[in-house]
Amino acid sequence: MARGKDGGSGDIAQCWDREYEAGRYEAEPPVPFVSAIIGELRRRGWTDGRGVYVGCGNGRNYIPLAAACDGLRGIDVSKAGIRSLLRKHPEHAGRVSCADFLDGRHDAEGEVDYLVSIQTFQHGDERTAGKYLERAAAVLRPGGLLFLRVNSAGTDVYHPHETMERNDYGGFTVIYSAGPKKGLRVHFFARRELELGLRRAGLDLLGAPVERTERRRLPKTGEWRQWELTAVRRAR
Repeated sequence: MARGKDGGSGDIAQCWDREYEAGRYEAEPPVPFVSAIIGELRRRGWTDGRGVYVGCGNGRNYIPLAAACDGLRGIDVSKAGIRSLLRKHPEHAGRVSCADFLDGRHDAEGEVDYLVSIQTFQHGDERTAGKYLERAAAVLRPGGLLFLRVNSAGTDVYHPHETMERNDYGGFTVIYSAGPKKGLRVHFFARRELELGLRRAGLDLLGAPVERTERRRLPKTGEWRQWELTAVRRAR
């Protein structure tokens, strides 16, 4: 499935296979955004609706969501992540699978009630980021919800990297030259860029995006920032 050294889906899968095999996220709790998602779905009475978690990995965030939402299933490009999830939670066999969200083969368009993506739609360059949003809109039914968490352009990029593109809004893409994502292209979104990208894809924000800030643990330095938002699929 690899596409060479361009940061494509095969490269992402190989990178995350290594990370999950090394124990990435094994001891970490879910991000707080998970509780907000569950709360919104309960408020709407949608916990038994049809949902897709894109980038479920080894289950750090997927498992608590799936425990509350009977209709949620997960996909990830990393076979190692899926194996790790099922080793710990074999009851989810049949609810998770190894797949590339952008290939369009795993969901009928317009039939999903809600879609969750936490730190996944940032993999690739600016053009790829736009494709993720377009695919999310295609999968969701009119009125369906996207719960999204992605890199903010306010992040202090820590590992050695080269900035390969910048846009007029302040968003940028880096390619890492060292660290756990060596060789991968990762995008960092400016707020206006994200708002316009959602609108072009046919998604309307429910409230303003919230920028979450975390200071890295020593010996690492700087801040890591993420946008969190909920958007609704516009009527076609």
